[in-house]
Amino acid sequence: MFLIPKNKLEKFEPFRCCFVLNEFSAAEFASALEMLFAAKNIDDIKLVKGFIRHSLDEYKHFSIFTNIKNQISLDHELNNKELRFVPNHLFAKGYIYKDKFIFEKKKIKDFAIFIGSNEKIAERKLDDFLKNIRIFKPNHAEQIDKILLDEERHARYSLAFAKKNNSKFAYHFKCSKESLISKLRHIYANSLHKVTKIFNPILYSLILIISLPVKFLELDKSNTDNDVLKNINPKSIL
Repeated sequence: MFLIPKNKLEKFEPFRCCFVLNEFSAAEFASALEMLFAAKNIDDIKLVKGFIRHSLDEYKHFSIFTNIKNQISLDHELNNKELRFVPNHLFAKGYIYKDKFIFEKKKIKDFAIFIGSNEKIAERKLDDFLKNIRIFKPNHAEQIDKILLDEERHARYSLAFAKKNNSKFAYHFKCSKESLISKLRHIYANSLHKVTKIFNPILYSLILIISLPVKFLELDKSNTDNDVLKNINPKSIL
């Protein structure tokens, strides 16, 4: 679910760090909403409690990431308006679908695989990011360590439920599918900036080339009088 670029940094880049933190915040907030919706729409009281606990954890993670982002922004005097969390962006970035929640799209056994697989992916992405935080901002690393423990627990519980309710083949096939979809999503996120750097100059050059001949074209000018009052017959008013 995390559409963030690779994070192998040789030096600390405050804006990029805050950008990644903002993406983590958005993903956690979206996950909290998904879990809350699932809790409201299932009859199994055991699962209801599990979804509510999961939702509260995700809200807590959202708060932690946001607080760290705000602190780094303050320390480095960044423009916080460019890094603020905007709920509507959850739809624009695909963290939440406009038509339905994921829980509505999938059966509970498939929903468990989706959650478990994505929690494992989130754990790996967060672990990579944490390596940089430990070097450049060690005071924030302890809080993120606690989030990692939660992510590992969420993945373990979700996948344990999925194993019980799927055949062995179906379980491994669905997990592989979710992993592949996630890799493709991250390839897209990691390559988007590079592709933009290549195609933007080409696009601007084409616009410039096309605009040059237009200056030399003799286009007929319209002689229509735009003064409507002058064209009205005075007698028509009577």
